[in-house]
Amino acid sequence: MPRVFLFSGALIFIALGAYHGFLTLRDISTPRAFTPTDESVRRAMQESRVALNRSINLWDAWLGFNLSHSLGLIVFGGGLLTIAWLHFPVFARSPSLQVAALVVAATYFVLALRFWFWAPALATGICLACFLAAFLLLRAA
Repeated sequence: MPRVFLFSGALIFIALGAYHGFLTLRDISTPRAFTPTDESVRRAMQESRVALNRSINLWDAWLGFNLSHSLGLIVFGGGLLTIAWLHFPVFARSPSLQVAALVVAATYFVLALRFWFWAPALATGICLACFLAAFLLLRAA
């Protein structure tokens, strides 16, 4: 059963990352998801340069951040999915891998509660609960 919980939480993270990436890629040509509701703010972002490198505008930096965030979710979920599917005994014997999964999921949950909205908070909360269930079941075995 711990394997099922790890697998389920990992799949949710992959789904979150893939959907976030899809919305971001769509925003490159047709801004609808991560664009400010005030059109003038997005235009101002496109005209504003980033102090670190004046060749980058704030809108492009924003899209790049969102794409890298998506990639992080997919890589995290994909790594855990691979472990759950192909190498679960390694995970079961490694408290550090288990705690790392819990810490990352808890961090995403706290970020979702503080900075995002109810859907990512619910999804990351479910992932955290899945990883916690796997952890507790492995401790009880």
